[in-house]
Amino acid sequence: MSSIEESVLIVGAGPTGLILAHELLRRNVPVRLIEKRKGPSHTTRAMTVHARSMEMFEHMGIAHRLEEVCLQCPGNIYHFPHLPESEQPRTDYRVLPTRFAFYYKINQNDFEQVLREHLFSQYSLKPEYRTELVGLSQDAGSVEARIMRPDGTVDTRRHSWVVGCDGVRSFVRGAAGIDFPGEEVAAMAMMDVELTDVNFDDHWMNYFFDEELFMNCTKLPGRCWRIYMSEPTGALVHADDARAAFQTVADRLGIGMKIGEPEWATAWAIRNNIADRYRNGRMLICGDASHVHSPSGGQGMNGCMQDAFNLGWKLAAVFKGLAAETVLDSYERERKPIGEQITEGAMATHEIVMGFGIAPEERLHYTQEPGWEARTIQLVSGLSHNYRDVALVPPVIHAVAGPRAGERAPDALLVREPRKRLYDVFRHPRFTLLVVPGADVDSHLSAGRALRDELERRYPSQVVACLVPQGNTRMSEHPDPDRATKATASPEGRGDDTGFDFDHRVCDETGEILARYGIGPEGRLILVRPDLYVGMSCVPEEAAAMLGYLEQWFRPISGCAA
Repeated sequence: MSSIEESVLIVGAGPTGLILAHELLRRNVPVRLIEKRKGPSHTTRAMTVHARSMEMFEHMGIAHRLEEVCLQCPGNIYHFPHLPESEQPRTDYRVLPTRFAFYYKINQNDFEQVLREHLFSQYSLKPEYRTELVGLSQDAGSVEARIMRPDGTVDTRRHSWVVGCDGVRSFVRGAAGIDFPGEEVAAMAMMDVELTDVNFDDHWMNYFFDEELFMNCTKLPGRCWRIYMSEPTGALVHADDARAAFQTVADRLGIGMKIGEPEWATAWAIRNNIADRYRNGRMLICGDASHVHSPSGGQGMNGCMQDAFNLGWKLAAVFKGLAAETVLDSYERERKPIGEQITEGAMATHEIVMGFGIAPEERLHYTQEPGWEARTIQLVSGLSHNYRDVALVPPVIHAVAGPRAGERAPDALLVREPRKRLYDVFRHPRFTLLVVPGADVDSHLSAGRALRDELERRYPSQVVACLVPQGNTRMSEHPDPDRATKATASPEGRGDDTGFDFDHRVCDETGEILARYGIGPEGRLILVRPDLYVGMSCVPEEAAAMLGYLEQWFRPISGCAA
C-alpha cells in the first residue's frame, strides 16, 4: 500500500483550482495541483469578472494586478430591433454599492496567468501540466490517486483529500459516484476576432437578436473583440466556415460590422446541469464540475471561483484538525443554492436574448417588470448571493439592524487620509471580530475585550479582533495620565487604555460603517467570516452568543468547551 501524503490533491488548474490552491496555501495547507492540459491556455474563453469576485481578489491582494489587464464595462445593452436606440433596455452596473461598480472584461488566459504568477511568487507553487488523474478510490482516512506523469508512467499516491476542479467532464465527480443531471438548452458559438465598421458603443456588452438569431459583441483588452452567436437549428453554429457564418448572422441582424479572420473560434452545447451533491467522503467537486449553465450574464467563472473561496477556509480547518469533517457539509449547503440561483439568473437573461420562436417585442416585458434592472445587476454581480436561509445562529434577545447572518459584509471607508477601508481590516485568512462601541463606550469596550480574550483562549489564532470607535479621536489619549501610564505598562503590553493596539484599532471617521451595518447608540459586535460574509451580529451585551456561534466551525481547545 502507498504511504499517505499529507496534502490536498487539486485536479484542474483553471481559475477554480488556482483560487482553491491559494486559499489552502495561505493557511499553510500543502497542495498538489495537477492539470492534464499540455500547458497554460492561450485562448480567452470566459471573459467577465464581476464585482463580488473583484472584492475577493482585493482581499487576496491581486486586484491591482488584474486591473492592469482588464477593461471596465459599465453593463449591458439589449438591442431590441423595434425600439429606437434611446429606449433600449440596459443593465447599468455603475450604481452598485461597491468600489467595483462595473464589471471587468478580461482575456481568461491573461487572467489565469495573473493567478499563476501570484501562486508562484507567494508560495512557489506551479501547476503540474501533462499530469492526468486516471484512477481514484478512497477509504475512511485518505484517497488513493493513480496519476499519469508526462512520460506516461503511472504513480500511485494517497492524499488526505481530493477536490475535482476538472470541469464539466469531471473525472473526480465520476469516481465519487455523483450524478450530474441536466438538459441541453441551446447551441452556442464564439470567437475572438478583429472587427471593422463598428457603429455601437464598444465599452458596453451589446446583445443583438431577433426571433431566430442572437449575437453578442464587446471589445476585449488588446486587438480583438469577443462575439457570441446562436440560432436554433445549429447549422450556422457548427458551420465549417465560422467567419462566414458569423458574418451572415451579423448581416441578418443589421449590425453593420465586418468580421475578420478569427484568432480562435469554438462551438458547444449550452447545458443546465447541477450535481446531486458536492461531496462523497474525502472526494469533493468544485466549480464547473458541480454546476454549468447558460453563459448569459457571464456568471460562470465567477460562481466557480466563489465556490473555491467558500470551500478553501473550511477544508483548511478540517485538514489541520481545527474543525470536524462535518464542517464540509456546509459547503454544499451554502453553495448549491447559489449554483441554482446562477442558473435561474442566467436563464432569465437567456429568455430575453435567446427566446427563439418568440418575437422580440413579446420578450420586452421581462425588462419592464418592476425592479428588473436592480435585481439583475445585484444577482449577476454576485452582491446579492447569500447564505441567509442556511445560516445557523444562536438565539439572541435583541434583534439588530444591518446585514443579517449569511449576507455579504459590505465595505466602508473608515479613514479618508491616509485611506483605510473596512476591507483592509478583513485582509487576512481568519474570522474578524469588529467591536463598534455605541453610547456606553466603557461597557462596550469591556465586553469587546472580554470576548476577544475568550475567543483567543478557546480558538487560538482563528479570530482577529479590531476596535472601530466612532470619530477621529485617538482613544489612547486618556485625560488621566496615571490610568494611561498603567495601561501602557499592563501585562498585556497593549499600549493604551482601550486594550487594542495600533494594528487592531481604526477609527470610523466617515460614519459609513454605522450606516452600512445599521449601527446606532446600542453599539455592535460583528463577526465576519474569512470569505467576507457576515457570520453573526449582536449588541455587546450578548457577546456570549458569539462563542456559541463559532462552535459550528471550530473545535475549542481541550477544557474550553462551552
